Amino acid sequence: MSKKIGQLIQEKVEAQKMEVTAFAKAINKERSNAYDIFKRDSIDTALLKKIGQVLSYDFFQDLLEPKTKQTLMMKKGITRKVLVELELTEEEIEYLNIDRKLIQD
Repeated sequence: MSKKIGQLIQEKVEAQKMEVTAFAKAINKERSNAYDIFKRDSIDTALLKKIGQVLSYDFFQDLLEPKTKQTLMMKKGITRKVLVELELTEEEIEYLNIDRKLIQD
């Protein structure tokens, strides 16, 4: 992650055009604490979860390593199309044609 977590939070607050005072109140903090959060490079997970709920954003996804993200995506059942070239005999082609007709019927 190239940006600090506080910077990401501040960007989300600004993107939603939320006043810092309103943001602080929503997370049960003082306004000065909100500015402190914007400067942080680490944060308590319970507070991050609360901030995510207030801003309707999952900050935890931004903290994952790219390889971990890829692994999770694979586990979610995301598929990818892969083209493969096959050499088939006439008999194999005929067999596949028969199977395709059964599926279409």
